Amino acid sequence: MESLEYIAEILPDGHLPVPEEILKKLPRKLHSKLHIKITPAENIVKKKSLAEFYGAWQDDREAEEIVQDIYNSRILNSRSERTTHE
Repeated sequence: MESLEYIAEILPDGHLPVPEEILKKLPRKLHSKLHIKITPAENIVKKKSLAEFYGAWQDDREAEEIVQDIYNSRILNSRSERTTHE
């Protein structure tokens, strides 16, 4: 069986409701045992979907300028690394 997750609020009587779509996926055998892990929702890191990173590159410079900046930064970094490690 796959792991299942959902977010729920503790009811005033102390119970945790289980959504119907989750119940449908649980084993129906009598006395089936489940491992339950409870994590406060504020401790859960929202996973970003790949779509959130989509977008056009925004830079007014020509491609040659960008490439030159990359090369220049590599030269500067390699020089500073040599001086700090010598």
